[in-house]
Amino acid sequence: MLRSARRSVLLLAASLVASACRQTPATRPSPANARAADAAPMLVSTAWVAEHAADRDLVVLHVGTKAQYDSGHVAGSRHVSLEDIALPQVQGGLSLQMAGTEQLTAWAVRNGIGDRTRVVVVPHDFNLQSATRVFFTLSYLGAGDRTSLMDGGYQAWKGEQRAVSTAAPSTVAPVTFTPRVRPELIAVVGQVESATQDRSRFLVDARLTRFYNGDGGGYPRPGHIPTAVNIPISSVSVNGFLRPRAELEALFAAQQVDRSKPVITYCHIGQQATLLWFVATLLQRDARMYDGSFQEWSGSTRPIVAPGGKE
Repeated sequence: MLRSARRSVLLLAASLVASACRQTPATRPSPANARAADAAPMLVSTAWVAEHAADRDLVVLHVGTKAQYDSGHVAGSRHVSLEDIALPQVQGGLSLQMAGTEQLTAWAVRNGIGDRTRVVVVPHDFNLQSATRVFFTLSYLGAGDRTSLMDGGYQAWKGEQRAVSTAAPSTVAPVTFTPRVRPELIAVVGQVESATQDRSRFLVDARLTRFYNGDGGGYPRPGHIPTAVNIPISSVSVNGFLRPRAELEALFAAQQVDRSKPVITYCHIGQQATLLWFVATLLQRDARMYDGSFQEWSGSTRPIVAPGGKE
């Protein structure tokens, strides 16, 4: 009788544990940057772009200065500058802040990006952070699942002697773009401050190590945000190509940034941070980007880790 009762208790406990395990995924919040199962790959090759160049619903965006674009670009691609997708700069204000929905929607339509358009973002040179800022902006608008970054960028395309043009693209056909804004992708200063106190999120500083350590940076107070670790943008790519996934995982593992809690990336003004956000998303981390970044933080009275490691 006693054995039977004990066995019933054990079976009940096992059943409750199994039930809890089954419920955990359902109650766990979805990552801010979650991508749909059928989303386009975040990275595509030059060969893929060449193969699909004539696709009716493909828009290729060349990210760089106008002079760079005019010197040569993937045939049919359209020029994008970061000024197109940022709030107008004001004296004493933060730099490169996410533009409003109306401005961004008009920009998308102007470039022929509609509700079904497949988009490929092409960095002009080996500095990927401007291109990932464009990728991040499209994700913020709700079009991230249809957007890819061309690995290697324009320099790889040109080096492979693929079709290059100096001509402006043809006028775009009228399109309809429906913004599905995802504000959860952007971390605000209050969330960052909370993370420094309760360590509920990893803070990743994307700046070069010397800026992280407090050697300059051009802002009121040098150093970094408390609890932040440093994964500099220079470590994640080589000659315009992202490092292999295993090497990117190793960079995050070296700083103990695992999947146990969300990630917030930051940099100087919210440009370099989008490259680390891109990598974190590629590695299936729950990631957000702090748009105000160190410019906002260092200009406040919030705690800072100054040169020498002192707050």
